[in-house]
Amino acid sequence: MNTPSSSNSSQPDLPIASISNCQVCGADSHGNHFGAVTCRACAAFFRRFGIKNNLKPCKNDNKCKTPSHGWFTCKSCRLKRCKDLGMTIRNFQFDRDPYRTTSEKKTLELLKNNPPTMDKFFGRYNLIVCHAKEPNDGFKYYVDLQYLLDKAKIVLEKGSETPIHAPNSLEKLALGLQQTCWPETKQKKVVTKFGRDEMFALWESEILKVAKWLTYFDDFQKIPSMIQLEIVKGVWNVWSRLERAATNAIARRDKVCNDEEMIAYVGKELLFADMRNIHIDLSWCTNYTPEQMKFFESHDYKTESDHLIRLMQDLQPSDVEISYMLCQLCFHQIGKKHPGIILQLTEQFQETLSNHLHDYYVNRLNSPKYADRIMNMMKVNNTIQQYIYRDKVKSELKKVFDVYFVKYSHPDLIMNS
Repeated sequence: MNTPSSSNSSQPDLPIASISNCQVCGADSHGNHFGAVTCRACAAFFRRFGIKNNLKPCKNDNKCKTPSHGWFTCKSCRLKRCKDLGMTIRNFQFDRDPYRTTSEKKTLELLKNNPPTMDKFFGRYNLIVCHAKEPNDGFKYYVDLQYLLDKAKIVLEKGSETPIHAPNSLEKLALGLQQTCWPETKQKKVVTKFGRDEMFALWESEILKVAKWLTYFDDFQKIPSMIQLEIVKGVWNVWSRLERAATNAIARRDKVCNDEEMIAYVGKELLFADMRNIHIDLSWCTNYTPEQMKFFESHDYKTESDHLIRLMQDLQPSDVEISYMLCQLCFHQIGKKHPGIILQLTEQFQETLSNHLHDYYVNRLNSPKYADRIMNMMKVNNTIQQYIYRDKVKSELKKVFDVYFVKYSHPDLIMNS
C-alpha cells in the first residue's frame, strides 16, 4: 500500500519506480515527495506554497500548458497540478525545533518568568548601582565661576585692536580668527593628565577666545554690554566645538599632529594630547570613574571628534567660511534659547553676515554658484547641533541620578561642557 511520504522517505514502491521524470514539470525526478514522484524543485515549491491560498490568479484562466524542461511561468497552475497529482500536506512537519531535554525546557520557562534584573529595574547599570554614592549624603562641592565672567567682561570692554582694514564684518571676523584662535607660539606642551586644573584652564581659554573674537564684529560691539555677556555665556561651548574641529583639521593637514592626537591653544601654550594614553581624572567632581561614566554616554568622544575633523578636512573651508559657520551655529543656538531681543539681534546678525558671504563668493572668488558649498558647511553645523541635543538629554539623565557632587554658581555657563 502506497502512503504519502516526506522528502527523506525510502525509495518509491515498484509500480512508480519506472517513472524517471517529475510528474509535475517533466524534469529528472528525485523520488516520492508528498505523494508524487517529483524533482527537488517541485517538492520544495509544494512545501513552500502547499498550505497557502494567496497566490496570484492565473493570467490564462488556468489553461497554462504543461512546461518543458522543468520551467513554470505560473505558480497557480503549478500548485494546481501538484494537487491534481495527489500531493498532500498531511506529512508536512512543523515546529521542527532543536531537540531539548526536559530540564532544558524547564530552564527556559524559568528564564522567561524571571523578574527584571537590578540594572533594568533601576534603569542604571549594575556597575553604577554598586558604586553609586548614597543619595542622602547631601554633599556638594561649590565652584564660583564669577571670575570667568569678570574676565570676559574686561575683554569685551577692551574691544579689538585698531585699526583693522577689512571690506566687511565677516572678513574682519576672519582676521580676528587668526589673532585669537591660531596665534604663533613656540611653547609646546604634551598633556598626559586631564583633571580639574586642566579643565578650568580650558574653559577660561575658550570663554575668553569667544569674547575676544566677537569684538571683531562691529554690529556686536554696538549692543549693550549686558547682552554681549549673555551671548558669550550662551555660545562659548558650541563655538568651541566647531573651533576645535577646525583647529585640529588644519593641524593634521599641516602635519603638526598625527591622527591620534588632539591639539588646543590654551593661553600662550600649544597643548598636545594622545587620546589613547591620556589619563582623565574626574575625582574632583564625581565618585564615578571614567569607565563608569561611559555607561551614561552613547558615544565615544574621540570618535565624535574625529568625525567632525574629517568633515572639516573634506570641506577645507577658508577663514571667511569658518567665521560664517561659527556665527551661524552660535547665533542660531542662542536665538533658540532666548526668544525676544536676543533672537531679533541674532537674526539681524545672520542676515548681515549672509550678505557678506554672498559678496565674498561673487566678488572675491568669482563663484556665483556656491549652493553646494553652503550645503556642505551646514552639514557640519547640523552634525554639531545633533551632538548638542544628545548631550543635553544625557545631561538631564545625569542630574536625575545625581552623578556629580559639584554645584556651580552659574550652571548655565557650563551646560554640556
